[in-house]
Amino acid sequence: MNFADGKETAPAVGLEIGNACTQCGSRRLRRDLVKSAFWHDDSLVVVEEIPAVVCEDCGERFFDDATATILDLMHGDGFPPAQACGHLHVPVFSFSARVPTDLTAVAEGQG
Repeated sequence: MNFADGKETAPAVGLEIGNACTQCGSRRLRRDLVKSAFWHDDSLVVVEEIPAVVCEDCGERFFDDATATILDLMHGDGFPPAQACGHLHVPVFSFSARVPTDLTAVAEGQG
């Protein structure tokens, strides 16, 4: 997928397609539109169609300055529900419900 401006660089991170991923060193980078989840107060929100450079080996995602600024502005606006393009039902799981009792005590500093 292409960025709207059609450029082959992501200025914020100085990352060009073909350069190495700063996380794992891979040169297998691609432009894509990604989703990301954000917490706003007690609400979980998902933003779709975010332009990014994605490492095909480790999955690290890189955003340019303009994209990061827009995400910050969206967060600052509080993600008004009236502007949402859809809604998701998100299941919630308890980590401690899956951990054996003896490991729970260790994790809580009792063992």
